[in-house]
Amino acid sequence: MSYKTILLHMADVAKQPDLLAAAVPLARQNKAHLIGLSVLPSIIVIPGGESGPAIIIEEHRTAFRADMAKLRAGFDEATRGQPFAAEWCEADARIDKVVDVVVEHGRTADLIVAGQPDPKGAAFSQLDPPEQLVFGSGRPVLLVPHQGRCTLPAKRVVVAWNGRREAARAVFDALPLLQQAGEVVVLWVDPQKDGEAAGDLPGVDICRALARHGVKCSTTQNVRPAPDVGTALLASVKSEGADLLVMGCYGHSRFREFVFGGATRHVLKHMDVPVLMSH
Repeated sequence: MSYKTILLHMADVAKQPDLLAAAVPLARQNKAHLIGLSVLPSIIVIPGGESGPAIIIEEHRTAFRADMAKLRAGFDEATRGQPFAAEWCEADARIDKVVDVVVEHGRTADLIVAGQPDPKGAAFSQLDPPEQLVFGSGRPVLLVPHQGRCTLPAKRVVVAWNGRREAARAVFDALPLLQQAGEVVVLWVDPQKDGEAAGDLPGVDICRALARHGVKCSTTQNVRPAPDVGTALLASVKSEGADLLVMGCYGHSRFREFVFGGATRHVLKHMDVPVLMSH
């Protein structure tokens, strides 16, 4: 099993080297078609008063056009001479949200690679919306950390497993990465809270299933996560020396606003290794 189409969303020149360092080796390993996508942000319309016209702001689009040229040049340089097909794509959100355009393109990809938003709020950080990508695209999303280390394909992977739908989706969406890893550690945090779902030996069943796919897998557990599950997951990634975390994205949507579980929210904010999320 392999990823045949990888969509790389690029919205920030400063992040581009890390994104390319993640996506290019994956495309090479999987002999994939790599699509680099950059989306021009929409215009800003400020409604006018009773006696005045609406104000249309486009200065940010002019600034981003210059960045798009740099992003394309970097993409072309990184993919030149590679043993896989590479394609550059530019889109214009104009009146839509950038994320809606990325989601539309991403639904035909096997994997979406995107950046973690800059927690300090860089100029175009709003163009990296990982939660909407995960919920809206129906595809696995590999998030590259804003700061930290990025070694892909990963040699050692931690899988967050609790027997639920989101976790199952994430694990099997990550199969190409798990098959390429030297070792995969399945972590069930606090299985007592999941009752019968955990079974007598938490994580054993999924390890057996992964082994049938050629994944070198072992299971462990953290029975007392403190102070919360998200912190426990990232602590386990660090203690295991893992290069990648695989987890389900938990939450629900209402009126296109997204509400996440504590673990998902914490990992999105504090991740320092790549994270593959599925919903």
